[in-house]
Amino acid sequence: MAKPLPPGQARVLQAIAGLVRRGLNPTAHDLTRALGIRPQSLLQHLEALERKGLLRLHPTGHGRPTHLELTPAGKLLLGLSIPLVGSIPAGPLEASSEELAGLIALPGRPGLYALVVEGDSMAEYLLEGDVVVVEKGPRPRPGEIAALLHEGKTTLKYVYPQGKRIVLKPHNPAYPTLELPAQEVEVQGVFRLLLRGREALKALGLLETP
Repeated sequence: MAKPLPPGQARVLQAIAGLVRRGLNPTAHDLTRALGIRPQSLLQHLEALERKGLLRLHPTGHGRPTHLELTPAGKLLLGLSIPLVGSIPAGPLEASSEELAGLIALPGRPGLYALVVEGDSMAEYLLEGDVVVVEKGPRPRPGEIAALLHEGKTTLKYVYPQGKRIVLKPHNPAYPTLELPAQEVEVQGVFRLLLRGREALKALGLLETP
């Protein structure tokens, strides 16, 4: 777990987040006015946040304001984005990628992450290319959709725990229902939100790719 930020740095970072939520592109001058601290003290905090990978500073020349840009790590820490971490099959159990593929510009919280759907076993509800947001931590209730790991492979299915067994059911009747030992299946996240299409997110300007 990352160490908490010192109070001064945390205050500066939250102030930047507040300006971003208002649709502004913050500058160091904006923060000086908002926080009422000396420019030199503010610069020390900003440089420390930059060293920690949470912020990028963009100087614009002598006497002109320095523009501030939150990094992906900064946006995630502040709950300004949901990480898109790869893809997950909605068909037979297959290997899936789990690397940061982008950020979705929607409010997030710890444990939330997004995946791109591959395959059609959850059609017509979840279609190939859709983006699903899942939450790590909670146990799925019977009938909830979850991302699951079995023998190093992943799948997206309705979940029905049955004692020492677990049933994974597709939405598409053309695919078989799977029944597996519960101890062999790891719940990676419970379905929380459907975003219809990765390309639609790009068109709306909600998807930022590395």
